[in-house]
Amino acid sequence: MNVTQIEETVKKLASDVLSSAVDKDQFIYELMAAYGHRKTTVSRIKSGERNLAKVAGEVRAKRHIYFKHSDSNKVFSDIDDMKKEPSVTREKIRFIIATDFNQFVAIDTRTNDTLDIEFGELGKHFDFFLPWAGMEKAVYQGDNPADVKAAEKMAKLFDLIKADNFSEKNKNDTAALHSLNVFLTRLLFCFFAEDTGIFADNQFSGELESHTKADGSDVDSYLNRLFKVLNTSKENRHDLPDYLAKFEYVNGGLFADAIASPKFSTKSRRMLIECGSELDWSNINPDIFGSMIQAVVHPDQRGGMGMHYTSVINIMKVIEPLFLDDLYAELENIAENIDAKLKPSRLRKLHDRIANIKIFDPACGSGNFLIIAFKELRKLEMEVIKLRQELVKNGQQDDFFDEISLDSSFSRIRLSQFYGIELDDFAHEVAILSLWLAEHQMNVEFKAEFGDCAPSLPLKASGGIFHGNALKLDWFAACPPLEKEEVYIIGNPPYIGSKNQNKEQKEDMKQCLKELTNTKALDYIACWFIKAAQVINSKSAFAFVTTNSVCQGTQVPLLWKIIFNYNVEIFFAYKDFKWRNNAKNNANVIVSILGLKKESKTPVKKFIFEDEIRREVNNINPYLIDSDNILIDKAGASICDLPKMQVGNEPYDGGHLIFTDQEKQSFLIESPQAEKYFKKLVGSSELLKGTYRWCLWIEDNELEEARKIPQVSVVIDAVRISRENGGMNARSCAHRPHQFRWVNRSTTNQIVIPLVSSERRPYIPISFVDKETIITNLGQVIYDAPVYIFSIISSHMHMLWVRTITGRLKTDFRYSSGISYNTFPVPKISEEKLAQLEMAALKIIEARESYSELNLGDMYDPNKMPNEVRKAHEENDKLVDSLYSSKGFSNDTERLECLFLQYKKITGCQSA
Repeated sequence: MNVTQIEETVKKLASDVLSSAVDKDQFIYELMAAYGHRKTTVSRIKSGERNLAKVAGEVRAKRHIYFKHSDSNKVFSDIDDMKKEPSVTREKIRFIIATDFNQFVAIDTRTNDTLDIEFGELGKHFDFFLPWAGMEKAVYQGDNPADVKAAEKMAKLFDLIKADNFSEKNKNDTAALHSLNVFLTRLLFCFFAEDTGIFADNQFSGELESHTKADGSDVDSYLNRLFKVLNTSKENRHDLPDYLAKFEYVNGGLFADAIASPKFSTKSRRMLIECGSELDWSNINPDIFGSMIQAVVHPDQRGGMGMHYTSVINIMKVIEPLFLDDLYAELENIAENIDAKLKPSRLRKLHDRIANIKIFDPACGSGNFLIIAFKELRKLEMEVIKLRQELVKNGQQDDFFDEISLDSSFSRIRLSQFYGIELDDFAHEVAILSLWLAEHQMNVEFKAEFGDCAPSLPLKASGGIFHGNALKLDWFAACPPLEKEEVYIIGNPPYIGSKNQNKEQKEDMKQCLKELTNTKALDYIACWFIKAAQVINSKSAFAFVTTNSVCQGTQVPLLWKIIFNYNVEIFFAYKDFKWRNNAKNNANVIVSILGLKKESKTPVKKFIFEDEIRREVNNINPYLIDSDNILIDKAGASICDLPKMQVGNEPYDGGHLIFTDQEKQSFLIESPQAEKYFKKLVGSSELLKGTYRWCLWIEDNELEEARKIPQVSVVIDAVRISRENGGMNARSCAHRPHQFRWVNRSTTNQIVIPLVSSERRPYIPISFVDKETIITNLGQVIYDAPVYIFSIISSHMHMLWVRTITGRLKTDFRYSSGISYNTFPVPKISEEKLAQLEMAALKIIEARESYSELNLGDMYDPNKMPNEVRKAHEENDKLVDSLYSSKGFSNDTERLECLFLQYKKITGCQSA
């Protein structure tokens, strides 16, 4: 559910309770369901299985909620008593709620925020409980371990260490920087360990302060010795002083390598101690932690540390439809199965399955996707174990509990099931550390639920996170045996367009896409799609957060022809949405999420998610439409014999033929006889702003006369020299320096379409321009255009086609004749309809003329568009819709499906 849906659900719930449409006893269960609590979780709390409260009117569920239906006017006294209950801390209760259904009071135990409102206002304050829906706003105040204060202190420590150890000569020493990265992850583990019970409270910071000199001169030798101790089992520690011998044995690879610690000064020693003793790292979220700490070692990413939102909700969009929903559906099916005899064996099979699933992120960064996947599988396993326990208590036999008691269960989910590849050295180290921290956190949760868990130490070396270039490494070696087991490949690979790729990345593209002679049109992320399609088996699948460019424009036929050759299909897709994660300087990026698996003889359910609404479909094509896998190639001419569209006039003049209004006036003061050679010049920007520039436009038969004007002759010579010294395109027209490289003119009129237009606009601002105006190559032009064409390309139907298949410049549409116009399918138009289209076009133009004070850009701004213009367009939309269907369309999905069918019918193309 998205935020809007949650808000509406909570508003309705509050209203229904007050009107008695919903029983007050059901309120708390309905509230939890509104935020996406799973059906099995709510039903078991409701049935009493998971409700630890023994008093009528109370609900208490570990990690979730402590709720009380209070007597009238006792809400505040009840909430005071409830927050003092030891169970709140012991059971990690997140929200405490008391209400008499007049007054509503709640406490968020993690942030210490309180809510005190009238019950009827609950809908206005729905965001208080958004953490239930995975929308967790990280708090950076007080003792929160992942706060700005922690990041700032770590950044200061890093800067001091670099100043003490790196000079201009060795600042780019790769080996030394790697050692520093490993050193920092060791420090972070120690800070975390002394605040979470792995070490004794304040053991690391306290002993460091007690056993090193104030000037910091011996800190490095102390840490070298301590790290060696942490890598030595207790039975092999001989003659150690007591303060070192008391440290736990860590192992796991974190302290295995003999890496020398950096030198410290008085300042850096003090900051090191403060980072440990003054900050509480106990509730750290590893998914926030990774990107925060990366900002420490990348100073350019430190801006805006104050706001970080966990990306859990976005990561869940990847892992839920990829594998998690299926696993939970199986669990719920088992729980609701009336045949009790089958439950133990089915549960055992499900437990075996999740204990053998492998998760692989081949662009893992600091490990966020792996961390969330690990935690979610551990949570699912806990639900499985609870159900297995319940069956055993009810007399069912279960081998899982033969060797361990019901109250002493151990997790079968291991870090060795999680694999990753990361190019950045520090991110690679942080990913390994963060996974260890996530495992410890889940062990603590496991212990709180079951009374015991596997020991946190010694750490187990998973060996699954590799440092290297994912496009050069063998994925079968990185995640063995990828070709046989149930493996899910996930992640958010880098989006780098061809113009922004460095030399090494371009070489990666060539090696990965050997099937293509030209890889320039493809985004770097295309390589991850190809490699994943190559390696998955029938039991596996993959899903990536991707730039939406792979589903638009010329990339589609290039990329998806290759992908479909590996017999894979898209089985779920999130259409365009803005992605925000927890990285620094994080910009809104328009992305899609695509999930792919091997084609199967047994039909697979397929879903398209749009505006958080899930819709089951027959097929998902590369444009993320429920249609056949049609790949729309660039066309040299209209597939429907529409009038020719072409790019305007490209100057290649070195700037000499183009003038501002002031430059033109200055020119004419000296050479007034040149005025007849000046023409207005318009490109995309001028068209939208209602402005123009000027250009010298000299026809071949005018050249001799124009050359007689000295100033014109100077300009022409300057253009010639510029072209002769330019590239191949410039040199090709150096022999006619009096003209633009391209020379296109109309005899009657011309329709101009901006090359680039904002995605915000409901329509691309298209305009009729007089025949005397010269259009630059930043506009697409239909010369001597019939009026009806204006109606068709100004329609909502055409805009849908453009939005779906046209490439983008960032988020703006990049309109092109080859993709946007020539491929647009238009049915045969009767003479009667042609006349109606012409009238509709003229009505739009007439409506515009009533607002001459607005330029086209403002007129088509959705917030400024005049009602009269909007209405004229809506009437035109209805008319154009009628060309495709006499019944009309109920939504844009139907329109697009119709357009793809029309395209297939007109072109006769086969599905890929």
